[in-house]
Amino acid sequence: MTAGFIPYAAVTVPLFAQVPGLGSSASYAPVPVLILAYAVLLRNPLPQVAQGLAIGAGLLTLSLTFRTLDQASCAVLPIGTHFMWHILNATMLAWMIEVWRRHRIG
Repeated sequence: MTAGFIPYAAVTVPLFAQVPGLGSSASYAPVPVLILAYAVLLRNPLPQVAQGLAIGAGLLTLSLTFRTLDQASCAVLPIGTHFMWHILNATMLAWMIEVWRRHRIG
């Protein structure tokens, strides 16, 4: 599955690069889509894991939104929003570890 990410990214990153305003975040955009796809695939056999993955995809999407809006927001908010990218990425990582932990002990 991990090796499959390379061709997946090779196909999807150029597609996301065409989305207006996404800019350099286009290279990250395929990741929450893939996590959400896993959530959909696992919704019946592992509904709690699927829900956790969907929440993780949502956190990562929110994180990417702050990253994408950072440069434009600097005119209004001098510190920008890039720091939220890092905070939400850390939150998402911790959440995904917790989803995995719950699955392993459940």
